[in-house]
Amino acid sequence: MSLFDATAVTPPLPCSRCGERVAATSLFCPACGQSMTRPLPTPAPLEPEQIPVHSEEPSESASTDPLQRATGWLRRSLNLGRKPEGERPEGSGVVADLDHPTEAMSLFDIEEAERAGSNPPRKATSPVRFLLKFASGLTFTVGETPGIIGVKPLPEEPEEGRQRLFLDDETDTVAPEHLEFGVKRGVFWVKDLKTVAGTVVEEPGSPALQCIPYDVYPLVRGSQVRMGNVAFTLH
Repeated sequence: MSLFDATAVTPPLPCSRCGERVAATSLFCPACGQSMTRPLPTPAPLEPEQIPVHSEEPSESASTDPLQRATGWLRRSLNLGRKPEGERPEGSGVVADLDHPTEAMSLFDIEEAERAGSNPPRKATSPVRFLLKFASGLTFTVGETPGIIGVKPLPEEPEEGRQRLFLDDETDTVAPEHLEFGVKRGVFWVKDLKTVAGTVVEEPGSPALQCIPYDVYPLVRGSQVRMGNVAFTLH
């Protein structure tokens, strides 16, 4: 008796999905992964009228230009292409050129169009002005040009890019260059120049605050600034 019986060997069976010949001892088809123990039924062939017909006209998604495919959705959302003939106003006399479709736009053109649509023209604004009203009745109107307040006499020629406000202090508590001021983004600020008498600022509804030399203190209108024994209110 032979140890190997050729008649007992089961021949390979075809896969119900892909038709690949699969050994009887295999649980899955090596080509498509179909289960051989619980195979799915063979799909019924499609009728001729059920076979989808593909149009020969190339679509925008099938374009070979990577830039056109990448920016196509953006051009449609921004409506940067040519308007269809039905959207043109009557009597304009413009005829749509159907033989020349919308051309692809560069990234630079798209960025420029986005900036033009998101940045409306700015309205002209008047320059910012502040009024410094001292307790003695003296007043100064200042703008965005920075300056210095003190008892130092004014120079014969004005300094470029800086203004000086002269005070006649009888109490001798204001330094020659006591306080520096300026405007940043429409907000008035002051800075003590390391004086002996110091500078105190007090905003409406807030306690008085002793200024640290060379630190910038932004103020609101209605605030009071004391330089030694001399004070002014910001309007």
